[in-house]
Amino acid sequence: MMHTRSITLALTMGMITLVSCAPAPLATDAWAVDPDGWSKGDTAELVFEIEQADRLHNVYISLRHNEAYPFNNAFFFVQLISPGGQTLTDTLSCPLALEDGRWLGRSWGKWIDHKIGYKSQVEFPEPGDYKLKIVHAMRRNPLPGVASIGVDVFEMNAN
Repeated sequence: MMHTRSITLALTMGMITLVSCAPAPLATDAWAVDPDGWSKGDTAELVFEIEQADRLHNVYISLRHNEAYPFNNAFFFVQLISPGGQTLTDTLSCPLALEDGRWLGRSWGKWIDHKIGYKSQVEFPEPGDYKLKIVHAMRRNPLPGVASIGVDVFEMNAN
């Protein structure tokens, strides 16, 4: 029994070390999906703050789902709203699995986590709170197997 605890502790410490070495996002937010499924009428509303508009940023959408998710891809309608109210609307196509069915994301127990590139090397026009509104554009409604959707913003040229 003691040997199992030692292995568990060593694995936990190893994971903490690996995670702590990765750069931390400048901003992050997540929205929990209804366990009964993500309805097309439910909009994920995420908020992140940009303090320095003169910096370049990478923006990722994070998606967590389980094996009940029935597709190898996902489509989203995304609105990015600036503090001044300007809106940029995109349709995002996201491959989630290979042709043979293997998931592209990272598996954590029963969950599969995907980090989907949304904006790369983007300079935000003004500092303040930005809103990201996301709805799914899939043919099944409600969409099963999705646990959460989120946003992670990384500053590229931080000193």
